[in-house]
Order: sequence, then C-alpha cells, then structure tokens
Amino acid sequence: MGYNPPCCQTAPKDASLTTNLFRLIVICHFHLPVFWFGYKAHLAVGTKSQYILQSLMSSGSMNDGKAAIPLLKGIQSSSTFSMRYGVMDAGYDYTPIYEQIQRMEAHANIAYNKRNEGEVIGFDEHFAPTCVREHSYRYDSFDKKYKTLKYVRPKECKDCPLIRDSLCQKVYKIRIKTDLRKYPAPA
Repeated sequence: MGYNPPCCQTAPKDASLTTNLFRLIVICHFHLPVFWFGYKAHLAVGTKSQYILQSLMSSGSMNDGKAAIPLLKGIQSSSTFSMRYGVMDAGYDYTPIYEQIQRMEAHANIAYNKRNEGEVIGFDEHFAPTCVREHSYRYDSFDKKYKTLKYVRPKECKDCPLIRDSLCQKVYKIRIKTDLRKYPAPA
C-alpha cells in the first residue's frame, strides 16, 4: 500500500471525539489543522421591541463583519421594518457595512477600529478638525440636504491673535461621504 494522507484516514471511534463538539480538529487538503469551535448566532435586534428582526447561524470561526451585510439586506427586504440607526461594535467596522447602512437611508454608529492607522494631521482623535494651535472645532449641526457635519470655531480661539488670519476658519463643514468610517452619523 502507498502513502495514506491524513485527510483520507478515517477518524478513530473515540468517545472523547464525540463529546468534545466545540473543538474538533479537521485536516484540510493542505494537511494543516483547521480548528472548528462550534456555531455562532448573528442577530439583528430592534431596540424598541427587543425582538429578533433577522438571524443567521454560522460556524464559530466566521468573522462578524461577513454576516452583517446579509442581515442588513434581510432587514431592507422586509417591508415591515424601517431602520434609522445601525449600532454595532468594532468587529463590524468595515466600509461595505457603512455603505449598506447608507443605502438603507440610515446612520451607522459603529465603534471605530484604528487598524494600525497613524495620526491624521489637522484632526483630533475624534476626527474633528483642529485649528493652527491644535484646538478642536466643536460639532454644531448636521445638514440633511447636503449630508454634511458642521463644526464651529473652538472657544479657545476667542482671544487668539490668528482669528483674523486666513488660517483660522469660523465654520468647517465635512461631507459624510468623504470617509464613512470617520463621519458616519450626526453626533
């Protein structure tokens, strides 16, 4: 007999293998171990009713972000539900999820995941614009027609000698389409 690779071998009938359902080791075609940790339920829940609006079952190793788009499309195809905000944790911080929520005419409120990004010059840690002296502009309002966030001059700039200079703006507007991850919804 020739070589019998591990993926072609039959698993031994051992009681410990059947009782430990949440951690099976399967040998794939490249003869590398792949771990499987059971199932995971992805749920879209309404905040007012606390009912499950959409659900999806997947393997435990599936990334949360991959399940979000089918859940959102399921909510969108349902005529009985209208979504105004999508509130999610940092595991769902992907641009396609923001775009899908935008297509549903809702606002995303997803925890920002830095992903080894450096500091953005001219903006603070919350992505609000800063003046020349590094004071953060204050959020003022959201314009629904043009989908822009409006920031006004910081209070610290009241007595600044650069207030009449061209470097200091009184109002700063940012379209949310410039970066949906940083400016997804009105504050």
